[in-house]
Amino acid sequence: MSFGIIYYTFVLLFAGLTYASFEGRLPKIHRLQHLTVFGFSLISEWPLPVIGLKIALIIFASMLGVFKGIVPQIFYIIDLLTMIGLVVIFVDAYEARRAIEQAIQLYSGSKELPTFKSETFWQRMVNPRFIPQDVVYYSNISYATHEEANSANKVAFEQVNFMSLDVYARKQPSDVKPVLLFIHGGEWIRGDKGAPYPLIRHMAESGWVVVSTNYRLAPTSKYPNQLIDVKRALRWIKTHIAAFGGDPQFIAVAGDDAGGQIAAAMAFTQNDPKYQPNFEKTDTSVKACVLINAITDLLDENKFWDMNIGEDFCQNVAGLKVKDESFLKEHSPLHLIKKDSVPFLVFHGDRDTFVPFKASGHFVEEFKKVSKSEIQFIPIPGGHHVYHLFSSPRSHYQAIGVEEWLNHIRHDMMADNDKSAE
Repeated sequence: MSFGIIYYTFVLLFAGLTYASFEGRLPKIHRLQHLTVFGFSLISEWPLPVIGLKIALIIFASMLGVFKGIVPQIFYIIDLLTMIGLVVIFVDAYEARRAIEQAIQLYSGSKELPTFKSETFWQRMVNPRFIPQDVVYYSNISYATHEEANSANKVAFEQVNFMSLDVYARKQPSDVKPVLLFIHGGEWIRGDKGAPYPLIRHMAESGWVVVSTNYRLAPTSKYPNQLIDVKRALRWIKTHIAAFGGDPQFIAVAGDDAGGQIAAAMAFTQNDPKYQPNFEKTDTSVKACVLINAITDLLDENKFWDMNIGEDFCQNVAGLKVKDESFLKEHSPLHLIKKDSVPFLVFHGDRDTFVPFKASGHFVEEFKKVSKSEIQFIPIPGGHHVYHLFSSPRSHYQAIGVEEWLNHIRHDMMADNDKSAE
């Protein structure tokens, strides 16, 4: 009887999450939204492991005689329908392959991404535990100076621990490699550089040197300290990354969610002394920026958000008493676009109900109106807010797309430099 209750609970839980993964609505209670978003993404990115778990539970329940009676049979039917829905979700995830292939075909040499028939697809892309074997990482390297660490300690002792980064690289790099700086998300108040983003490991395996950085979190540390910290991490990269095989002359930045806002703000405010206290003369320029489900508009004049993002940011992240529209404009990537901005690549899951999908499309449209630089927008079919956190077809296809685009940007820049030198 006790296992029957466990089985019924799992049936209802996964049936609800599977349905919600299609529907995508968030609960109105803010504290439940983060758990719900994670649940959406878990189901949509790992449908096959969930199906495997359900089959095991069905077999075990059958052996224990759980399915005797009408009510258990109803639950069994619900379970079968849920598994059909999970298969549909899996096929839907495969559509990301087509989206990425179409997006990169102009500069990738018609590269064909792994298909169902490929060993790579089954060994890597649907393997929730896949980790490249020829990548090493160096963890918890401090990027703060002695004075910066002391200043952080005065606010709260643990804050200095956030001023650190990890470096990922190939075990035996053959030559100097370009660098990708990745900034984690988490609404500026949570998250960690050690989150298992497949993008980080893929780029390192592909030959890039990847730096994943932490930054001090709100509300203990008020914004724009997060932006300043990441610029400090970039300062460290410019000075030290050559020791890890990285090329300080080509650094791209990427981020998701709030990390995307920081990455974009960093790209738009490079060498701005306002955000470089006591290192004003340090070069904080980057060559390109990649955004994933990023927050690009804090002012939200188009009312894409279901919440008052501006008021929340001002009060809970920046520590301001009231909503300050000029401050929001100053830190919204949408309002920082310049004619000579660096190239941008923008991803957004079309089922993201946490950060509005439409906001990214609007950012791309405005970028094209203002800047002469390249920008590419790749909607990810079926992607929820944290799809890219899981080792799944969507995240691996996206990682390939990032690699191809950044290599394309780097190739074009090198070609332009060669022409200028002639």
